[in-house]
Amino acid sequence: MEASKPGPMIGGLKWLLDIVWYLLWAVLFISAVGFLGATLVFGLQLFGWIPESAANSLRSVVDLVILLPLVVAEILALLVIVHRLRLIVRTLIAGDPFVPENAGHLRVIAAAIAVYQVVRYAAQGLVAISLAVFGYRIGGVELSQFDLNLGSWFAVAALLVLSEVLREGARMRQEQKLTI
Repeated sequence: MEASKPGPMIGGLKWLLDIVWYLLWAVLFISAVGFLGATLVFGLQLFGWIPESAANSLRSVVDLVILLPLVVAEILALLVIVHRLRLIVRTLIAGDPFVPENAGHLRVIAAAIAVYQVVRYAAQGLVAISLAVFGYRIGGVELSQFDLNLGSWFAVAALLVLSEVLREGARMRQEQKLTI
């Protein structure tokens, strides 16, 4: 059986995933540099090496020290998702998407979505704590209410089920190839 040529939609999807991949790396770099700068300002303020007037004006920068690690974690989760999608699209372009590795990719994508959601909850918790304890907003973010995104958790469950279906289908295909 000869592999069919992928359609234009797959080429467009590969192109889009490549663009998102490089944009996420750029955003990760900017966030990491911002975190290092905010940490430096926080350290300078902590040791009193910045005048009080400058410290008050840099308060929003110091607030970033709390949220930027969570932003970096979210970006890393998105990078994992996009990377695994790129690997799946590669097998699709090669004409053989029903390989056992794709089931593993789907499981990793499901785990990355779950991690992304947990990091979002942690960010909401930090903002709530800052509002309750310190009486100010962190980084201009305001908590209106806890946001449990059930759609994302259903997507995690669906991806886990689809990964098992794909794994079983790949196993059955391999068995079929071995039968005479």
